[in-house]
Amino acid sequence: MTRFGLADSGDLLGRFEPIEVDLLKLAVEQLVEMLERAGEDVTVASADPALRRMLPDAYPGDDEATQEFRRFTAGDLIEAKVFNARVVLATLRAALVDTPAALVEETAKTPRTRRQKPVPRTAVTLDIDPAAVQSWLRTLNDLRLTLAERLIMSPDGRIQLEGEEEPFLRELYEWLGMVQESLIYTIDI
Repeated sequence: MTRFGLADSGDLLGRFEPIEVDLLKLAVEQLVEMLERAGEDVTVASADPALRRMLPDAYPGDDEATQEFRRFTAGDLIEAKVFNARVVLATLRAALVDTPAALVEETAKTPRTRRQKPVPRTAVTLDIDPAAVQSWLRTLNDLRLTLAERLIMSPDGRIQLEGEEEPFLRELYEWLGMVQESLIYTIDI
């Protein structure tokens, strides 16, 4: 399913279900929290496997040179990642404000009887200006790198995580991949 298309203005338009926007927003907020916790602390950035995956060793096999490189670059790289994630969050929040979901949420607060059907929330249209596209691509990539680490994914794509979290994380990883692929396909046209 193609999620994105080009508008006459040059902006990208994405169409998502409200639950997908909520899920993406939550994932990006958690990414920002993780990145901000690390901040410029090289020890934290080195200790978290997900952060190590996003900030790979510059000199594999030379721990001292890698740590020195990370000491000078990790803060700026993390800051750039947080900036990109905040651009994505701003797009998501703007779309939620422009969507008549407030009416639906108000209706959902009203108790309903067994015979009443739930009111469906309308699809959300994201308007991504050309300047934000790179932030979207980078943030989707960071989310997938983080999930790959949480899934204990091997370089050949095999998931080694076992337990009740695995199905949800795997499906989220795959869904983000489809979103990323659709975005790349649309800008590549």
